[in-house]
Amino acid sequence: EIVMALKTRSDFFNLTTNIDTTQIYKASRLVSELTGFPVQLNKAIIGANAFRHESGIHQDGVIKMPITYEIMDPRTVGIPASSLVLGKLSGRHAFNERLAELGYSLSEEDFNRAFSAFKELADKKKEITDRDIESLIAQELRAVSEIYHLDRIQVSCGDRG
Repeated sequence: EIVMALKTRSDFFNLTTNIDTTQIYKASRLVSELTGFPVQLNKAIIGANAFRHESGIHQDGVIKMPITYEIMDPRTVGIPASSLVLGKLSGRHAFNERLAELGYSLSEEDFNRAFSAFKELADKKKEITDRDIESLIAQELRAVSEIYHLDRIQVSCGDRG
């Protein structure tokens, strides 16, 4: 925490270090593994929740301008990126962002249906996973149009022996 304070506020402290901060996360995980003490979820900088964002307006701000809510880029400590936790407080922008990350590009009509289904599920479940979203999209797209239609099938079985 001290190293990152010096890095992010070197103007205030008038100090710098030569420490490679991109190794902090890995080093922390290694220490945790070797000592048997897990990193607390809410631990500043390296905890699992340090760069997670759940509230809708908050998520929208992080998407538009991360520096508003994060004084440091998670990559500077070796964490690939911030994560948006999708739940009942998540808005359209965060949902659309996650769809894009998963490779989906929906029409406005399909998006509206998928978002309604997402909000319904979010009312029942605390956190919506990528698998949940993929399932929702599959259900919504299947409801709209058939890709394949099986008219009939014939199966022949036998024992040649």
